Amino acid sequence: MIDTSLDSSNFYFLLAVFQGVILSLLIGLFRPGGKKPNIYLSILIFLISLNLLQSILEASIHAFNVKFPIPMSFRLVFGPLAYLHILHIKDPIRKFLRKDLMHFIPSLILDILVFTISFLYLASNMDWAYANIPLIQSIAIYAAFIHIVQLTIYTYLIYKESVNARQVLKEFNRVKKWLSVLIVSWSLAIGFHVIGIPIGLIFIDQLDDNSEWLYIPLNTINAIWIFMLGYSYIITYAKVIGNYMDKIRKFNFSANDLDDKKNALLQALDQQELYKDPRLTVAKLAGHLGWPINSASKMINDTLQTNFNDLINQYRVAAFKELTLHPDSKKYSILGLGQDVGFSSKASFYRVFKKETGMTPSEFIKMQA
Repeated sequence: MIDTSLDSSNFYFLLAVFQGVILSLLIGLFRPGGKKPNIYLSILIFLISLNLLQSILEASIHAFNVKFPIPMSFRLVFGPLAYLHILHIKDPIRKFLRKDLMHFIPSLILDILVFTISFLYLASNMDWAYANIPLIQSIAIYAAFIHIVQLTIYTYLIYKESVNARQVLKEFNRVKKWLSVLIVSWSLAIGFHVIGIPIGLIFIDQLDDNSEWLYIPLNTINAIWIFMLGYSYIITYAKVIGNYMDKIRKFNFSANDLDDKKNALLQALDQQELYKDPRLTVAKLAGHLGWPINSASKMINDTLQTNFNDLINQYRVAAFKELTLHPDSKKYSILGLGQDVGFSSKASFYRVFKKETGMTPSEFIKMQA
């Protein structure tokens, strides 16, 4: 067995560990909007950094895990932390539930209890350990296989949450890009393990003398993971996600509930044709829906990216266009058709129609002829 020194690659990996710790602190202290998602991501980056540090120490200190039988690798926590990070972004008012603890049981059993007991056993049976190095390395590789299976499952869950997410606010386009970053980073780790695990098992007898062929690429993946998650989140996504969560949180219900309410509003306009009431106000619309006035106004502004007047006028213009397609429309004047869809005066009708279409109602009808 060789005892490697702190070579140049390990030096750069230590820099990645240091930056990972700093990034985890910065994300954990980042307060706008997503406090809970930030905490999950902060812990995740810190644990990835800790996992990288353990790998460096294993390569630099002979029999490190036996001399320091303290768990430092919590790989079975990576997936659950990322998954809960996403769930709390999607639902800003979501609370940590007791069932969420179930996600961490595999790590408690394997990463903490089994590994600690194993390290303590090896420490008191060093002769057996030296005689069975290939067996110990095989067990470690099989443990890595368990990790990759679990990571694959959580990558699928994150992907599923991304696909099923309802786009309520325009900011969610940027939020969804962050979900893609997570999926890509997870896929990189999975891809390496899918290649590395079989190679490690095939050449298990030579692995001890050529450990750098497996551990250096693994550490490189961990370093890339740290930078990809930490820097991209802080620089590009943290503020956007925070603003998105703040907006949804002000409604005091989840994004899915918000989407349902938006659909109820649009349904009232589409099916019940409330826009045809020339005296329709945001207060009357809110009363019809059973909402506070400010909730209805804010719902329109934030989820439809328009204001009440423009929204109602869009419906009226669209209804006027549809009316002109019917043969019976020729029996009525243009102003009569405009009043039928809710415009209260000729001036407002022509002004709104010109704004929406770039032409007057008369010009539109002539173009259809």
